[in-house]
This record gives sequence, C-alpha cells and structure tokens, in this order.
Amino acid sequence: MNLIRRLLHGTEFKQLLGMVSPAFFDVLPARGLTRQARTMARNYKDAAAYADALQYRAGTLARADIGVRIGDAESAGSSLDPIEQGHRALSLYFHQFLTDGPVLLDLRATRFGSRDGAFLWDPTRLFTTWDPEFAVAMRDIYGGFYDDDDDRFIAGLDALGLRSAEHVFRRQFGTGDQRAVMFSTKDFVSTFHEAFILCRDNGDTLHPNFVGMGIALALLYDHLEGLGGGPFDVRAAYFAARGEGPANSR
Repeated sequence: MNLIRRLLHGTEFKQLLGMVSPAFFDVLPARGLTRQARTMARNYKDAAAYADALQYRAGTLARADIGVRIGDAESAGSSLDPIEQGHRALSLYFHQFLTDGPVLLDLRATRFGSRDGAFLWDPTRLFTTWDPEFAVAMRDIYGGFYDDDDDRFIAGLDALGLRSAEHVFRRQFGTGDQRAVMFSTKDFVSTFHEAFILCRDNGDTLHPNFVGMGIALALLYDHLEGLGGGPFDVRAAYFAARGEGPANSR
C-alpha cells in the first residue's frame, strides 16, 4: 500500500487513493506490486520512453479508426455530445487491450478535447505494458463476454485466478445486452472490493498488471461519471474497438 501511496501522492492522480480497496493488497503478491509500482514510477520520469509510447499509440489509433487521436487537447475543450464522448473513451479503453505495445493509462476527461471534428487525447506520462499472458487472458474475458462465448470468458477468468468472482464481473460488465450501462465511481469501488474479497477468501492471487488496469478503469469511471454516467452502449464500444462497428455511437 505504501508503494502505491508514494507513486500517487503529490501527483495529479492522488484522487485515486480514495478508490483503492484495502482488499486489493490482500490478493496481489508484494513482489508483483513492488515491480509494477517501480516500473510506472520509472516510466513517469522517462521522457524519451514516454515519447516512444505516445508515438506507438498514435499509430495504433490511426489504424483503428475509433475516432480518437493523439494531440494537444489542453486548450481545445470538448464539443462532443457526452454520450458520444463516452463511447469513444470506452472504445479507447478496449483498444489498449486489443493491441500490443505501451498502454497509456491517463483516461481522465481533462486529458481530452475536440478540434476540427477530431477527438484529441493528450495523456500524461503514466504508462505501462501488459504482460503477454495478462493481455491474452483479458482479451478472452472481454471477447468471451461480448461474443457470448462462456467457455472463452471462463478460461480468461481462470487464467487470472478470478473464477471465484465470476458473478461479480458479469454484473460489473453490465446486465442485459450492455447497451445502456450506467457508470459511477461508487459502484466501481464497491464492485471491485467485493471481487477482491471473494478472491482473497478463495486463496486466489492477482496478476501484477491489475495495478495498471485498476488505474485505467478508475480514471475511465471518473471520466464517464463526469459525463453524466450514461447510459453508454458498452457492447458497441467494444466492437468498435475491434473494428466491427462504427467509430461513433450514432
């Protein structure tokens, strides 16, 4: 816990400290937590590595055509409809699981803007890289869920030691057909606290990449809540990120 506090304290991300479930540290091995925290702290100070990560992500976004591109958003503001902005932010989140390379974690609304019809993303230096086994498992979880392939979904959960919290993750993804999902940071905190408690009680441990994923998700939830919370068509956003749907939500 102290490592996470040192990573976030005194930075623009300190609000995340109130969103961390204490149970998270019961299911994440100390060695893995240390490695992830040190990696992200080192990345945050490495301007050259950040520039490379930004360039790489700019390329994947150009090829993905999800309506987001890297650019200076500081003075742009956003003129997008809140539902449209949320759709693109969700697609961006999925995009970074469906592609390889450095993962930029800063999904705060303040890092986005629109200019001349383009939705610009200007993330800060908080970035990491998914381990291959983690990325594959998360692709199985998301792909299995949205393709209605239970075998693949469960295989992904098993690979990450999350099977004991299966029903919690199904609920977190959204009931029904996931086309009108509401987002609130309070629900985010309570849902993942419940999942971590179940994993702890079952003797499961988490992959260290959940540190980065947790940061990205927390900032995404904060972004979407700030847009009114929805409802957002999460299923459409996932398929747009996979290249099987429209870039916009309309």
